Amino acid sequence: MKIGLVGEAPNDTRAIQNLLGRRYRHLSFVTLLNRINGSMLDNKKAINQLLSVEFEEQKPDIVIFIRDLDSHEKDKKKLQEREDIFIHSNRKVSNTGIFLLNIYEIEALILADISTFNKKYNCNIEMFEDVMKVPDPKGVLLKATRGTIDRFNVSHNPDLFKLLNFDTVKQNCRYFSTFIEKFDKALT
Repeated sequence: MKIGLVGEAPNDTRAIQNLLGRRYRHLSFVTLLNRINGSMLDNKKAINQLLSVEFEEQKPDIVIFIRDLDSHEKDKKKLQEREDIFIHSNRKVSNTGIFLLNIYEIEALILADISTFNKKYNCNIEMFEDVMKVPDPKGVLLKATRGTIDRFNVSHNPDLFKLLNFDTVKQNCRYFSTFIEKFDKALT
């Protein structure tokens, strides 16, 4: 099966590909809308012009839409905005899409397996009770490595996600666990 990935940045799509690749080795991945980043994914005109064409060219079986909420999980306005864009975009891929909405930001997935991060960056961030309640996951990682030789940068995410323990991330991050349930159903 071929899985299409649409995300806010190339680092995000590669990171998710690397994390999913740890569990789903039999799948192949392709990035769609590589030239559209961040809030440009909210532009319905750009989606209309490019997504259908790339979907037809690449012919993925499933398309994962990766977005950051940039807010807490109960922010109804932001949730509705992201959901509306997902619904619009999903129509352009024959409704084969699954939404991976990172609560606050994608770095919450790193916090879900903080021991791997601590080992790699030689730091000591304590485990969070609920990574979805950390308002600035990226800031936590940057602060913990400030002043070190190997300081964390978001450009490290693809390589770092290769190291994350899939089951630990799934166990410690509710939104990722829910996403995996939907993804597994779509694969059958």
